[in-house]
Amino acid sequence: MPELTEKQKELRIIRFRKIIKYRSLFGWLFSFVGAALFVVGIDNDFAPLVMLNGFLFFGYGLFMVWQAKNELKKLRRSRRVP
Repeated sequence: MPELTEKQKELRIIRFRKIIKYRSLFGWLFSFVGAALFVVGIDNDFAPLVMLNGFLFFGYGLFMVWQAKNELKKLRRSRRVP
């Protein structure tokens, strides 16, 4: 595989940052939808499958946000060290 130029590296980093930003945004969206599903499950006579689905959506959304924050930290740390 040929070595990447500095311009190509910068473009890949910019694209990766954009992907991380959208992953964090969708993580918050998933968490919101999961919480709403959980509440709907409680309102419908404690429907267990809807509540479980809401809980899993909420957890996965928070996991996505956590992953995005960790990747941003790694990216910042790698840019400081030559």
